[in-house]
Amino acid sequence: MNQQNNMEEYWQHLRSMGLSEEMIALYQQQMEQTMNLSSNWTNQLNQFSENIKQINQLFSGDDAGEAADAPSDIRLNPDTKLTAEEQWAIACGADVAFANGQYLNDLATGLGKSSCRELLSEWWDIDSTEELQEMIAWLKESGHRLEYDTICQALNTVSVKESKAFLREYAAANKLEEAVVLDRMRNTRDALELFRGKGLIAQDAQPEMLIWDFGRIINLSRAGFDAGYLSHGEALEHIMHCAPTIKRIYASWKDLSLSYQFARCVWNGVDADDFELFQENMKQLLWKEHSPWVVLPWS
Repeated sequence: MNQQNNMEEYWQHLRSMGLSEEMIALYQQQMEQTMNLSSNWTNQLNQFSENIKQINQLFSGDDAGEAADAPSDIRLNPDTKLTAEEQWAIACGADVAFANGQYLNDLATGLGKSSCRELLSEWWDIDSTEELQEMIAWLKESGHRLEYDTICQALNTVSVKESKAFLREYAAANKLEEAVVLDRMRNTRDALELFRGKGLIAQDAQPEMLIWDFGRIINLSRAGFDAGYLSHGEALEHIMHCAPTIKRIYASWKDLSLSYQFARCVWNGVDADDFELFQENMKQLLWKEHSPWVVLPWS
């Protein structure tokens, strides 16, 4: 594998963990400023591997390094003190938690305080309770779904040319990278073709993007609790805030999961291996005996 392929694999891994394109672009810029690709590549690649391991641990346990390659086992904390209602809300983030080997029925991620603080700082630029609360507030109020709604509006215009013109104006007005917005338009089109072609959504359907933002609230709240930035009650309050809206927007665990997978395709691009992995994960979550999606009915 050449150097460029190694780097692209690394960026794709970050996308699979749910990092925004803006965060990845920032990290790419930092890498370009500090790394000479023509020399000492082995040491740099070893550092990449360590970074991958660390970003896995942000939303998972120590065994998450293998999670991106194969479906996980259902992991439940037998000592959880959460009520059924609270476990239901935690389970709304199971697409990510299951892939990363997390508990599916508890608030804690299982990471130490110092590790969570370091990783939240490096990958989310969060170094305090205030910054974490600001991120969660943004995800609650608008998040990425506002951009997605704009892209869908553009796709419903008369022509592709008009769609691009509309999104260029939108990007300029909101100080966004034009290329990124147009990529997401193409990703949305490709995802619609894929999901409609496989009969996963109706031919006239456009999945809701809410779970992409609210799933991050759930995972950031859990990580923030372990980092000491949120109390048990504060973290649960953020997570429980999501539950009623999620229940109103989606019709079932499967509906929620398909919407989350669709959102991944919009933000990361359609990747066949990634798509198949999360499809298999969904199937296991929907039928395994001890899965919260089996034990806890949607309504």
